[in-house]
Amino acid sequence: QYLVPGTFFSTTSEVQTFLSLIAEERIQRELDGATRNEKVFQEVAQLLAAHGYHRTYKQCRDKLKKLKSDYRSIKDHNSRSGSNRRSWKWFDQMDAIYGGRPTSIRREGALDSATPLLENTIEDGTLCYVN
Repeated sequence: QYLVPGTFFSTTSEVQTFLSLIAEERIQRELDGATRNEKVFQEVAQLLAAHGYHRTYKQCRDKLKKLKSDYRSIKDHNSRSGSNRRSWKWFDQMDAIYGGRPTSIRREGALDSATPLLENTIEDGTLCYVN
């Protein structure tokens, strides 16, 4: 039985399990690649169900979007000089997943509106960013 669509993930252990699944290299590759995100989030929902947490793919997608938005907001705030540092329960886990990536690339594979300048494309297809 699925929880009511649109409801929040209800426990700390559920979010921890969700983030550990999202952090898997294979899931990250699929989210970055050409695989349709719906298919990836359906897989994440099935993996969550195997751990006893029943969510729809849309709930998984929406949860990741919310976590990423909160993460970016806190990271941006903390990077400003003179700002009082903010902490957040999921910051370390999110930073482990997203902290080493260029800020312009979202895990869903699209470009953020705050894209750094793209300087050029190297022959092997990697992008150089100027911060």
